[in-house]
Amino acid sequence: MPIPRRSAALTTLVLVLVPWSLLRVLGGLIPLPGVDPARVVNGMFVPSAGVVGALVEPVVWAWAVTAAVGALASVDRPLRRAFRALPTVGAALLAGAGTLLVAFLLLGMVLPAAVELVWVAAALLALPAAAFLVRFALVLPIAVLDGLRGRAAFRASFVGVRGNALGLGVAFLFGVAAPALLYGWAFARPEEKVTDPLLGVLAWLLRDATLIAVVALQAQILLVAHRYLPGRSLLPARDPEEPAPAADRPTRRLGRLTVPLGLAAVLLPAGLVGGVVAAERLPEVTVNTSDLPHKMIAVGWPAGRGPILVGQTWFEDCLDDTCRTRRRTDLSVTMYEPYGGAAFGADGSVYALGQYALEQCDAQRICRGGKDGLAVLSESQAAAITISPTGEILLASATEVRPADPAPDEVRPAAPASDDAGPVVELKLIRCPDVSCATPRVISLGRVNGSLRDRGGSQPTRLVVRVDASGRPVVALRSPSAGGVSVGWCATLDCARPEVAPIDGPRRPGMPTPEEVALLDVGDLLDCRLGHGCDGSEPLATVHRPRGGVWDVVAEPAHPEGLYLRVGSEPWPDRAVLRVCTDRACREARAVPLVEIPPVRTRWIDRPSRERWLMAVDADGRMVATDLFGLHVVVVTRP
Repeated sequence: MPIPRRSAALTTLVLVLVPWSLLRVLGGLIPLPGVDPARVVNGMFVPSAGVVGALVEPVVWAWAVTAAVGALASVDRPLRRAFRALPTVGAALLAGAGTLLVAFLLLGMVLPAAVELVWVAAALLALPAAAFLVRFALVLPIAVLDGLRGRAAFRASFVGVRGNALGLGVAFLFGVAAPALLYGWAFARPEEKVTDPLLGVLAWLLRDATLIAVVALQAQILLVAHRYLPGRSLLPARDPEEPAPAADRPTRRLGRLTVPLGLAAVLLPAGLVGGVVAAERLPEVTVNTSDLPHKMIAVGWPAGRGPILVGQTWFEDCLDDTCRTRRRTDLSVTMYEPYGGAAFGADGSVYALGQYALEQCDAQRICRGGKDGLAVLSESQAAAITISPTGEILLASATEVRPADPAPDEVRPAAPASDDAGPVVELKLIRCPDVSCATPRVISLGRVNGSLRDRGGSQPTRLVVRVDASGRPVVALRSPSAGGVSVGWCATLDCARPEVAPIDGPRRPGMPTPEEVALLDVGDLLDCRLGHGCDGSEPLATVHRPRGGVWDVVAEPAHPEGLYLRVGSEPWPDRAVLRVCTDRACREARAVPLVEIPPVRTRWIDRPSRERWLMAVDADGRMVATDLFGLHVVVVTRP
């Protein structure tokens, strides 16, 4: 029984496009150097892509359109005929790409220029370019249906367009070019539009089905254009008594099952994608975006809880591991650097230090404190907080003092200062037994040269306090005037013999090395040379894995995948990339792209994209990170 031509066309498209989609999934699992690795983003599988895929996909697309033209025209063995015509069709495809490239290069010669001149040049270039593209597109049906090859096919297409260029141009614009462009626009980065694995599988299925529909539409338009070419048609109306055209062997064997089996085959790539996601073997990235910027202070991921995000006057508990659903708790204090910060207890309690006041919200989110300021911080100009493994509240303070002021008894007296001596900063460690800190123990670590204010009057000071692996408190200060980092430490757990010194100065007994300070996850306080040993991309944030190794977030140009053409001189937007390293040197990093990070520009904010990020990990090795304005909250599993 003869197979209807629409069924034959569907089978032809399935036989070409479904194997390509399967190959794209399986090939995307293979790691390649210099190519983004396969990953799961927002529940959708994202295969690795590169120049090879960008080169192969247009060829597969052209082959599918060529075979569909033959199937719709009811020619013998359309797949075989399309394959034989593929060299001629490929030459037409290269000629069309070259035409577009020349047009863009000529347009680039008038840039930069007035907008009016650019539009005039674009219009003048569009007409001849469109004329050539129409002729090159007609090579495809001529090669398949008329059996012409090489120069003969090109010559026939140029002759056939005469007198009908406008009509063919409009038909090709809306029937060939527009569907392809709309398809590319609709399915560019579909992972950014889904929120769970089921939607990711449906998006992959919809993309494959849409591709088949677009290719069928393009083939139909090319077939109609070929039939209305002037001159003798090589495909006269078929005699009803003439035998039906021979189908390809797979189509002939399917018979009546052509349509149902073709539709079932379209489900294969989506099913494979669902299996890849369900296997939970790939890095999984969840990106939560916000349109309203707000200052972020800290992030944490205590054991047995979801991530915690801390803003200036609130914090949010993530009710799931992807941070899609959150519960907000308002605070009575306002935090901003360098006058405070946030810390997390082992049970998930949140400590907020701001405006010289301290507030604690326990694991049940019952908050206390924060009404009255801490007297011990009344004269400080910078403060920081952390929680020791034993649950003790540790505060650090930095206060600018005059060199002539006497040094405390706990530390070595300062050297006599001359009349033109610059200011110095005194670092203190404060131990509080509870949130009220009514009976604090204040330990002066020492003094360092420098000021807490820069020449412009702002205060980009960074002060952190941490507890090292042995339980000793460590305080680090980056002074904008001194241009370096000073570290204060204690010789024993109860902070006997406190000292402070520049981190890159002469070594002292018991002084933490830059590597040891970096192990305390002090963010961007240390520069690239001292803190991370990176390869020129200064990390936006650094954290150390519970089982060893280092993770950091770096910013790099967000180049498009595969082949691309760039017009203009604007810099590339940046993207945040998670690097998984075995050690701090990070010489053999495995990169996992996270999200594009455009500059933050609002009525009140104009900040670059390459700014510090906040990171935290849980005991299972999952990571949460966010930029300083909370526009992107990223959760990574199995990095």
